[in-house]
Amino acid sequence: MHTRPLRHLGGVVLTLILICTSAASGAAELTAPANVNLIDEAAPFIAKANKEWEAAIQTGDADALSRPYHEDGVFVGPDGNAVRGRAAIRAMYVGRAASKARIVAATIQSEGRVAAAPDEVYEWGSGWMSIQSADGTRAKRGGRYLTVWHRQPDGTWVITRNLAL
Repeated sequence: MHTRPLRHLGGVVLTLILICTSAASGAAELTAPANVNLIDEAAPFIAKANKEWEAAIQTGDADALSRPYHEDGVFVGPDGNAVRGRAAIRAMYVGRAASKARIVAATIQSEGRVAAAPDEVYEWGSGWMSIQSADGTRAKRGGRYLTVWHRQPDGTWVITRNLAL
C-alpha cells in the first residue's frame, strides 16, 4: 500500500471547504439547468456507492469498497495519509478487515453536492461507524468527508478523490 502523509492537509481541506461553501452560497449560479442535470446524472452512482459502503464496511468486502474509485483514485484518511490507486485502496480495506475490531453498524449522510466542472461533482457529508472491539466495548468513529466524482467517457461516475476529514 502506498501512503504518504500530506504536510499541508489542513490547507487543502480548508481550500476545498471554502470552495464548497462559496459554491453553496452561490447556489443560484451553480444550479443552472446544465449543472442541475450534471448533479442529477451523478446522483444514482453516488447513492449506489454510499449504500454499498454501508454494507461493505461491515462485512469487510474490499472489492465493493474500492469499486467506485477511479483506477488512479486517491483516498486521504483523517490522519492525512494518502492511498493512491484503486488496488492500493482495496489493499487498505483488506488490512482493515483483518483487524480484531468489528464494524457492527455504519451510515453515510450525503449532505450536499455541487457541479464543480463539466465532468465533476463534489459531494460532502458525514460517515459514522460503530466499532466493537474484541472485549465487547463499542466506540463510534467517523466524521465529515468530501468526495470528488468524475464522469467517465462512457457516462459512469467514479471517485477520483475522497477525503475523510
